[in-house]
Amino acid sequence: MHLELEGMKTKIPVFRGRDAGNNKLILEVIAFGGPLIKYDVFKSLKSRGVKHYPTVSRRIDNLKKRGYLAVAGKKTINIGRRKEKSPTYALTWRGFIASLMMSPVIKDVPRVLECNPLLKFNLPFQVPKEIVIDAVKELFSLKELETITRTLLIGFLRALPRNIELIEQEKYLAYLVPGMMETPEIREKFEGKDLRRLMQIPGLLEWILDLVTTYEEQLVEAVKSIQIVKQGLSKYVESQKPIA
Repeated sequence: MHLELEGMKTKIPVFRGRDAGNNKLILEVIAFGGPLIKYDVFKSLKSRGVKHYPTVSRRIDNLKKRGYLAVAGKKTINIGRRKEKSPTYALTWRGFIASLMMSPVIKDVPRVLECNPLLKFNLPFQVPKEIVIDAVKELFSLKELETITRTLLIGFLRALPRNIELIEQEKYLAYLVPGMMETPEIREKFEGKDLRRLMQIPGLLEWILDLVTTYEEQLVEAVKSIQIVKQGLSKYVESQKPIA
């Protein structure tokens, strides 16, 4: 599986060329420490052989331009006697997927999700990330999660017709689904799990109740609208009937 994943690096252009090494280092540092300002990334990489701040700055700008990083907020820093606000950077979903190619990241996915606020689960409804992370931790060990994530990543990259930068991030889910269909071993990981344990997660039941209540309110409003349309149509039909 590891060799197969290595062979799919061609679908992640940021890991090709002379800048690939620095790109990997930056994504890994932000994966575990984000959101970070540029200088904090540089400080973390000095011990790993990166000697020049402008190199880190240019790489971060490039990663942001290509959709692997995005500005997550601002941090006040001191420059001499004055204070300035410097942008902080965190992983996008593109950056997260790319970072999974690195062993330290794929071995601790929950921590990476916790550290990067831009990684949100916006499905037809937004799922609170902390609930997702708690559910994953409750059901799986880190080793099990690593196996599941690696399998999903391979399926996802295999399904991509082109490289990751040529697909809009909003459409990634569409390529994840066929990837899941090709990986029946994921289902096996769920078999035997006691899903009742999920009910012990703080806030889960409250969130489900809020979700159901919201859908109920939407359905009630939809029914009211349908009834109004029905009444209007009924009156029109009656008005068209010939008078006896």
